[in-house]
Amino acid sequence: MPRLTPSEEVQVLRFFEQAPYDKAETMLHIVCDKMRERKPAAMREERSPGRKNMKRARASPGEATAEAPSTLGA
Repeated sequence: MPRLTPSEEVQVLRFFEQAPYDKAETMLHIVCDKMRERKPAAMREERSPGRKNMKRARASPGEATAEAPSTLGA
């Protein structure tokens, strides 16, 4: 038997898809702040690498040496 009312998760997703951009962005910031407050203290102190650091971490060793020439033997 199909559901007549969408789940809360579906309603939230629809809001972010259909609401005016400014309103959805404001709500997103509020939700992020609330989720950050809910996070356990031990997890709050850990910082995930930023976007730039993630790219560097994913780069292969060959790519890393190509970007920064080695000064060994100079």
